Amino acid sequence: MYSCKEQETRIPQNVEPHLVQRFADVEWAASNFAKPAELQWFRDAKYGMFIHFGLSTHDKGDLSWGSCYTRKAPDVGNGPVPDEVWRNWPKEFSLEKFNASEWVSTAKAAGFKYLVVIAKHHEGFHMWDTAYSEFKVTHTPFRRDYLKELADACHASGMRFGLYYSQRDWYHPDYMPVDAAKVVQNGVHWVLKSGETCPMGERHRKYIEYQFNACRELCTRYGKVDILWWDAAWWGGMFTAAMWDGERLTRLVRTLQPGILMNNRCSVPGDFDTPEQRLGFFQDWRSWESCVCLEHGWSYTGAPPKAKDDLIRMLVNNVCCDGNLLLSWGPKWNGEFDSIQRDRLLEVGEWLRQNGQAVYGTRGGPWKFNKQLGSVRNGRTVYLHVLEWRGRELRLPAVSGSTLISARLLHGKTLPSKQWDNQIVIEVAEADRVVPDTIIELAMDQVMDDKLSVAVSACDE
Repeated sequence: MYSCKEQETRIPQNVEPHLVQRFADVEWAASNFAKPAELQWFRDAKYGMFIHFGLSTHDKGDLSWGSCYTRKAPDVGNGPVPDEVWRNWPKEFSLEKFNASEWVSTAKAAGFKYLVVIAKHHEGFHMWDTAYSEFKVTHTPFRRDYLKELADACHASGMRFGLYYSQRDWYHPDYMPVDAAKVVQNGVHWVLKSGETCPMGERHRKYIEYQFNACRELCTRYGKVDILWWDAAWWGGMFTAAMWDGERLTRLVRTLQPGILMNNRCSVPGDFDTPEQRLGFFQDWRSWESCVCLEHGWSYTGAPPKAKDDLIRMLVNNVCCDGNLLLSWGPKWNGEFDSIQRDRLLEVGEWLRQNGQAVYGTRGGPWKFNKQLGSVRNGRTVYLHVLEWRGRELRLPAVSGSTLISARLLHGKTLPSKQWDNQIVIEVAEADRVVPDTIIELAMDQVMDDKLSVAVSACDE
């Protein structure tokens, strides 16, 4: 694993400081991580579906943020719906068109390799039959265990299954990670008042006990869980590991679910980073995925989806930067997906059926991504993804110790190419260029797996 000194040298200087939590060497060394072999499937998968569905879907609002009036500290502000209103929505939760097998088959047809579903969002509503709260899906007209049906459908189809769990909980009476009487708060950030040593309220220890019990349920009732996606991000000091007993909690999860992967939102390093609503930069030393919405909101709002070409460019950006894309959408209140949104995902799935060999199972590089093009590699093969053209020729700096053997369009004809004066030159006629992504397959004389550390920027001209 990597130390904080390596974080400092590897993270670009222009990254906003609140987006990156840097750990001291002693903290990093004392934490817990998945083994590299356990991360391999995630690195190969590239593309995951994030299903956002919960109480706020009633009003076509983003989960929790789109509804809840009360937001407990350190969160600030109020939502648009009074608590006495949204807390009664479970009485109308019937999901009459929910079909877990149909959801999973849609994900597979759309090219996704893993599924992450909401178990509990910030509003505190449990999408499973928990023994630790009455605020749950089995106390609705639906009555059934939503998570169990999705877990069973994923396992039956071979789809990797992940759970999102928010440590935030604006419903639970004992949730008090920040006691307003103990801190001075500036937005979501806080500092302790003079004489105080801990920001947490007196009842919060009971909340931590509840959270351990809830996570134990999630890790023991639903078979293999491949990902646990926490969601109380550092955000410049907003949350701390002590608020969740993060080291002990994540170690419990690994004990109950050997081989599970966890993200970086439990105030411990975790196994992968999670840039939100932004695409990632080139990062080959640690796994990561961007979580981005299909439409303008995380869950279903009725807004149109992003264009197919834009979704493909987003995926290509992240794959060439050695990361994943976790694309979020959600069904309507009745459990049915919007047909326009579903068709958009299936369009991307069709593109992946034709071009997936240049996406799945690859690693970023050897040429780093810029807005014109990027590259991925697999053994002796490099796939160039060209998103923007600036003339008839592509000119790339040669990779030290390797020589180009040939170039061809993916599934197409051989292209004129040469390597000289430490440059690779490839000619592509205008008629052979494809929107949004022209993929060129390069055969190299060396296995490119050891070239990752010498990745170089692609030429701009």
